[in-house]
Amino acid sequence: MSSYPLNQTSAMPNYTNVIPAILHHIFIGNNDLNKHSTWLAAREACLKWHPNYEYKFWNDTLAEKLIREEYPWFLKIWKNYWYPIQRADSLRYIVLYHYGGIFLDMDLHCRRSLGPLRRFEFISPAAYPVGISNGFLMASIRHPFMKVLVDQLPLFNRNFIFPYATVMFSTGCMYISAQYLLYNDQCHLKLLDYKQHRLSGQISTPLFHHYGSSSWHSNDASFIKIADNIIKNLFYHKEIILFVFFIFIIFTFYLFYRRRTIEKKQKEDILLF
Repeated sequence: MSSYPLNQTSAMPNYTNVIPAILHHIFIGNNDLNKHSTWLAAREACLKWHPNYEYKFWNDTLAEKLIREEYPWFLKIWKNYWYPIQRADSLRYIVLYHYGGIFLDMDLHCRRSLGPLRRFEFISPAAYPVGISNGFLMASIRHPFMKVLVDQLPLFNRNFIFPYATVMFSTGCMYISAQYLLYNDQCHLKLLDYKQHRLSGQISTPLFHHYGSSSWHSNDASFIKIADNIIKNLFYHKEIILFVFFIFIIFTFYLFYRRRTIEKKQKEDILLF
């Protein structure tokens, strides 16, 4: 990216623009955005660097309208999620699949235009020690990986006892990371190097200033603080993270196997009938 002008909003003329010029922000919870001055500054910076982009600001009303009209099979699940962040997580997959474009968490302050990255089909920062992040995503319209993320949401709609685990495994970073590891066509998914582009805590990367405030709904704030401390401690024990992730992958395979078994039995019952 350093070889491109900071204000280059397109991959052209050297490459084709695969990802549409659409910028998405999500603010779920019917809160007052004016109370979050850093998020407002971050939004204005990103809009400044992408002046010719279509801008979509998703609140509860617009999100429910899209899901009700285009994904009615998901509406009941979306409205009944335990935590608002689950609605925000799942919505980012839906809007990127439906429209394509760029999704940014509200606490990402753009330092340059993301236009040169539009030549790739899918972009996400790598996570540590495994997986990918969902705080910054770019995707072409109707991308097959985004379809997987949308289609598998009902299957992973489980209560994992602890709030943090429920969020991470049902819609969050563990969810998207598991789907990534199971995806057959990873060569078309571009991951940004973790050391340069990690989005954890307050940090500046070549693309963003990350405020690290976690643009989750305020009602989730109590367990977010606890989760943040857990993550910081676990970073010093990556074996624990890998073990938990391994268990989750096994659980994922079990869910897939169970679903296929049920579908096969239903087909056999139809044939017998």
